[in-house]
Amino acid sequence: MVVGDSGSLYTIEGLAAGLLMIATAAIVLQSVSIYTPGDTHIDDMLLEQLGADALAVLDMPVEPDGRTQLELLLHNGDGGAGFHNAFYPLLRERSFAPDDPVQYAASISYRVGENVNQLPFTESASYTGYDPAIRVTRWVHLDSGHNISSPVSSREQMVLLEVILWRG
Repeated sequence: MVVGDSGSLYTIEGLAAGLLMIATAAIVLQSVSIYTPGDTHIDDMLLEQLGADALAVLDMPVEPDGRTQLELLLHNGDGGAGFHNAFYPLLRERSFAPDDPVQYAASISYRVGENVNQLPFTESASYTGYDPAIRVTRWVHLDSGHNISSPVSSREQMVLLEVILWRG
């Protein structure tokens, strides 16, 4: 009885075709990105933490039992230039990408009688609403005689500093 080797060619060809199909399927499955709802908000959570940390750094007292840098920046009445010079570098240096386009727009909410009004404070760029944004806030104590522009009364009060952050 003579054993032929013609069947081995079909076996090798079938094995190679099978490996090729498995490799193709693996490449296709690895190239598809499946985002879960938790994954899509990771960038927003990082941006929110970045803004909250920057405000927390500014809200630390300059001296023991003294006023915070945030209070001093809101008291000086320079239209937000001091806040921009202190806050914006904190956003930029805590971001790991040197060209990270983090922008902000800050406003102050204050109370007049029973009404709550909002005053635009300062911004690095005008927010158009097209880019996804997050909000970080901080309560700030203002002593009487502060220099925030009208219509905020110069009485002692708590105001809410609201900062909208976005990449764009």
